[in-house]
Amino acid sequence: MAIWFTLMGIAFLAFIVGMIMLFSQSKRKIGIITVGSASILIIASLIGVFISISNYNKLQQQVATYSSDSKNGTTKSEGKETYNVNWHNNADGMDKKISTVAVEKKVVHSTMEDKDMPGTLTIAIEIKNNTKNELLSYPLQGELTTENGQQLAADIILSDLVDGKMKPGATIKGTVVFPLDKLDKISDISWFQFSWSTYNKDKLIKSDTGRINLKK
Repeated sequence: MAIWFTLMGIAFLAFIVGMIMLFSQSKRKIGIITVGSASILIIASLIGVFISISNYNKLQQQVATYSSDSKNGTTKSEGKETYNVNWHNNADGMDKKISTVAVEKKVVHSTMEDKDMPGTLTIAIEIKNNTKNELLSYPLQGELTTENGQQLAADIILSDLVDGKMKPGATIKGTVVFPLDKLDKISDISWFQFSWSTYNKDKLIKSDTGRINLKK
């Protein structure tokens, strides 16, 4: 939505400049073209804003509907297993920890796929920036691979981690939730592998947990 407001602002400035040109005999033709082009861009930006607002409201309604169903007991858990994995890695100037992983068989609505999924895999992760630079770390844009061939993206709405900028010494932590395409029973997921990207200035750092086994 922000890009449409930016375009609208640029178009409005161009419209003002074009109107000023109309008062100059030598620049009147350019002014007419500028005003016409700016008017079209303003209209296109307004349409873009309305479409963005409509899509946002639709997403909010989907989330609200799912939340309401959960509160009313429409979606019931058919089983949940929480594993203490205690994965730890301090490479690339970051202290990275995954303490627990939960697999739950419960119908959830994936806002990314816009469809119901039979279960979730939830990672409790913590990342500390030990470098002297500000890092940009994006676990929510990472990829999770499971033993039954699923390559999954996190659901931002269901997760509570806030990723992105990390100042030196700062820590981000929370849960990253992955809706599962396939899950007949909890034991179907006995291991997973998770990777995500971090940027240290212009340098891309790829963090990868390797295979993490889920055992009680």
